Amino acid sequence: MRPRSINLFEGLSLAAVALGAVIMALTWNSVMIAVSASVRGAGIEEAVMILAILYVLLLVMLILLASRRANAVAKWLFTAIIVAELVMSLPKLPGMLRSGPLGWASTAQLILQLVALWFLFVPASRTWFREWRAA
Repeated sequence: MRPRSINLFEGLSLAAVALGAVIMALTWNSVMIAVSASVRGAGIEEAVMILAILYVLLLVMLILLASRRANAVAKWLFTAIIVAELVMSLPKLPGMLRSGPLGWASTAQLILQLVALWFLFVPASRTWFREWRAA
């Protein structure tokens, strides 16, 4: 049976991914303007949409592999992605907090991800990962 910390990791992580998808949908036009300004070519909107969908699917897959199968590789890949997102987001944090509801939602998403990540490394979760590998 999975410990409560793993259930919390899964729920919070999936909520953060869902919130990120909503934020992306709400900011799609401004994202496309920024991308189009730096990348020229036909089909760029479709390419960005495909990449965004693949990213969401990758995160969901890593979350489920870590939380349902105690997959250590998925756990560490997910950790690396969240740490990278934190490093990229920290310099932008003051601007995010000043930018209104979407910035607050982005900050909430980052906090959800970090709290979920913390649950992945609490003692009960680490024990569960060790036991799963031993079985």
